[in-house]
Amino acid sequence: MKAALPTALRESCGYLEDEGWHETARLMALAAGEIDRLTERVRELETASLRTPDASNQNVAPLAAVSRRR
Repeated sequence: MKAALPTALRESCGYLEDEGWHETARLMALAAGEIDRLTERVRELETASLRTPDASNQNVAPLAAVSRRR
């Protein structure tokens, strides 16, 4: 499932382009893509850290767990 912010950014692009804000719409689409890319990278790193027991990672909770606590 895609995150809400990237989805909202992409959905807003059409409205901005209709009003002549083409460059802003393009930047928002790029930002949405970057958020998706970084989110996937965080997942990959969390998965890798869970597979590789390392003394330095034992006290670090995965980002998804931290986000749910708030």
